[in-house]
Amino acid sequence: MAVSSNIVSTDLVLVMDNGIGASGQQLFKNRSFKKVKPEAANEDIYAVAQDLLGLQDKTNVAVQRRDIVEIINL
Repeated sequence: MAVSSNIVSTDLVLVMDNGIGASGQQLFKNRSFKKVKPEAANEDIYAVAQDLLGLQDKTNVAVQRRDIVEIINL
Protein backbone atom coordinates (compact mmCIF):
# COMPACT_ATOMS: atom_id res chain seq x y z
CA MET A 1 0.00 0.00 0.00
CA ALA A 2 1.43 3.38 -1.02
CA VAL A 3 0.83 6.45 1.10
CA SER A 4 1.72 10.11 0.87
CA SER A 5 1.99 12.70 3.62
CA ASN A 6 1.33 16.44 3.66
CA ILE A 7 2.07 18.88 6.47
CA VAL A 8 -1.27 20.46 7.37
CA SER A 9 -0.14 22.92 10.04
CA THR A 10 2.94 23.88 12.04
CA ASP A 11 3.22 25.35 15.55
CA LEU A 12 6.17 26.88 17.39
CA VAL A 13 6.26 25.85 21.06
CA LEU A 14 8.46 27.45 23.69
CA VAL A 15 8.89 25.19 26.73
CA MET A 16 9.62 27.29 29.81
CA ASP A 17 10.82 26.40 33.31
CA ASN A 18 7.91 26.93 35.71
CA GLY A 19 9.65 26.07 38.98
CA ILE A 20 9.55 23.00 41.20
CA GLY A 21 6.36 21.20 42.19
CA ALA A 22 5.33 20.17 45.71
CA SER A 23 6.82 16.69 45.26
CA GLY A 24 10.10 18.03 43.87
CA GLN A 25 9.51 17.49 40.15
CA GLN A 26 10.34 20.20 37.62
CA LEU A 27 7.30 22.01 36.21
CA PHE A 28 7.06 23.29 32.65
CA LYS A 29 4.88 25.87 30.92
CA ASN A 30 4.32 25.80 27.16
CA ARG A 31 3.75 28.89 25.02
CA SER A 32 2.36 27.93 21.59
CA PHE A 33 2.41 30.10 18.50
CA LYS A 34 0.13 28.77 15.78
CA LYS A 35 -0.10 29.34 12.03
CA VAL A 36 3.62 29.00 11.33
CA LYS A 37 4.16 28.46 7.61
CA PRO A 38 4.78 24.72 7.12
CA GLU A 39 7.47 25.47 4.53
CA ALA A 40 9.44 27.63 7.01
CA ALA A 41 13.01 26.44 7.59
CA ASN A 42 13.96 25.21 11.07
CA GLU A 43 16.66 27.90 11.25
CA ASP A 44 14.07 30.63 10.62
CA ILE A 45 11.69 29.23 13.23
CA TYR A 46 14.53 29.05 15.75
CA ALA A 47 15.51 32.68 15.02
CA VAL A 48 11.94 33.82 15.66
CA ALA A 49 11.90 31.75 18.86
CA GLN A 50 15.04 33.52 20.08
CA ASP A 51 13.38 36.91 19.51
CA LEU A 52 10.24 35.78 21.38
CA LEU A 53 12.33 34.43 24.26
CA GLY A 54 13.63 37.95 24.82
CA LEU A 55 10.07 38.92 25.77
CA GLN A 56 9.61 36.08 28.29
CA ASP A 57 10.37 36.30 32.00
CA LYS A 58 10.84 32.53 32.48
CA THR A 59 13.91 30.46 31.56
CA ASN A 60 13.66 28.55 28.28
CA VAL A 61 14.07 24.78 28.41
CA ALA A 62 13.35 23.86 24.76
CA VAL A 63 12.19 25.17 21.41
CA GLN A 64 9.86 22.77 19.59
CA ARG A 65 8.41 22.62 16.11
CA ARG A 66 5.17 20.64 16.01
CA ASP A 67 3.93 19.55 12.60
CA ILE A 68 0.49 18.05 12.01
CA VAL A 69 0.78 15.64 9.10
CA GLU A 70 -2.07 14.19 7.04
CA ILE A 71 -1.38 10.72 5.65
CA ILE A 72 -3.19 9.87 2.42
CA ASN A 73 -3.69 6.44 0.85
CA LEU A 74 -2.71 6.59 -2.83
